[in-house]
Amino acid sequence: MTHSAGPPTGGRRRPDLRHWLRPQSSRMLVLGICMAVSGFAGGVRWAVDGGGIWKALGMLSVGILGVLIVVSYFVNYDDR
Repeated sequence: MTHSAGPPTGGRRRPDLRHWLRPQSSRMLVLGICMAVSGFAGGVRWAVDGGGIWKALGMLSVGILGVLIVVSYFVNYDDR
């Protein structure tokens, strides 16, 4: 049995990495907000309690990553 448009092309299509790197759902927005709040609050808490500078910087970097996710969500939302 053949298709009316012809047989399907051989090989695999390559996935578009730009599609995977763009946060497109509201779940990613909520995740970014949670990461930003918990990262900054945790980083400040570790710094105040004297838990170590590396753990505080690690938590602050999670907060920065959360902010980047939120900003990229709204930039992508503007493009849609």
